[in-house]
Amino acid sequence: MTDLNSRIDEATSEVAQLKDDILKGQLAKRDQSLGTVARKAPATSYRTPPSIKKRRDLKGHFGKVVAMHWSSDSYRLVSAGQDGNLLIWNALTANKIRSIALKSSYVMGVGMEQTKGDMVACGGLDNLCTIYRLSNANEGAHELGNHAGFISCCRFIDEQKILTASGDSTCIRWDIETGGLLETFEEHKFGVMFLSRSPTERDVFATCSVDQTCKLWDCRAPRTSVQTFFGHTEDINSIEFMPSDSNCFASCSDDLTVRLWDIRTSNEITKFEIPQANKPQIEVEGVEEQSDSLTSLAFSSSGRLIFTGHSDGSVLGFDVLSDKTHMPAFTLKEAHERHVSCIGVAPSGDAVCTGSWDSSLKIWA
Repeated sequence: MTDLNSRIDEATSEVAQLKDDILKGQLAKRDQSLGTVARKAPATSYRTPPSIKKRRDLKGHFGKVVAMHWSSDSYRLVSAGQDGNLLIWNALTANKIRSIALKSSYVMGVGMEQTKGDMVACGGLDNLCTIYRLSNANEGAHELGNHAGFISCCRFIDEQKILTASGDSTCIRWDIETGGLLETFEEHKFGVMFLSRSPTERDVFATCSVDQTCKLWDCRAPRTSVQTFFGHTEDINSIEFMPSDSNCFASCSDDLTVRLWDIRTSNEITKFEIPQANKPQIEVEGVEEQSDSLTSLAFSSSGRLIFTGHSDGSVLGFDVLSDKTHMPAFTLKEAHERHVSCIGVAPSGDAVCTGSWDSSLKIWA
């Protein structure tokens, strides 16, 4: 037994050394930051990020808001709350367009189809992806069931196909019409927390996981991931492709970092790190909330700004071209009263929506 423990200790030490060697190798490839390169570009002016103000309050949920997603027209959005309802909003007027009662109130992810905006999907602790058609109130929900764990995220590919991510450590591509499973993507070691589709490559998507890795996938070759990205040291909560460039994506984590990755080099090109606030755990309504975590992120339409939600209720904006890795370009302190659970930028680029455990959503512009 002593010999086994000794071998385990040696293996653990070797793994730590290999991780350190990989990090040193990655750092050796970096010669300059994005900010330095941008400022050396001739005859180019980079203005400071714009100010941002709250424009709308979307109030209607009676439980934690856990997910939201914009429609392609940029005036509607869908939100999911743990009050057992999906709400469709007019973001311009702050009016509710429709409410959909769910079988299970323990929803975790929601998505809206981007071609016509006539379908919404959600999933949660019932392990099912449930799809609703908005134009036909009499049509029943369409359920897709094959995951062995909670549904954490769902994104439509088109009106016929959808991708889901799950706590069972897999992603699945589905045929909506038949409810059939088309491909299973299973390489993560622990739960997949979020997925993001490439803005230019229909069959490509990226995932992030509790196993502290991000992976790039191609639906045409589902047996193994295309690339794996290492660097985060705790659970990764959200991931999103840069909308103007399918070669880059960003991720945020419980390790209080936001990292920008380059697919072409399989390398991290920028890291924004927030110092630990050393705040105590806060208990609200008998539920312990983690006071230091980056929970969600979204890019501005240009790809220059990364908006991130924080578990303390604030929203941070990072400038990709900045060299100030510990300083956000702006901070919306106390944007919400509790944990910011979701954030999304309208496809038009004109507004940002945030959702929170305080039961509200807010529109910023």
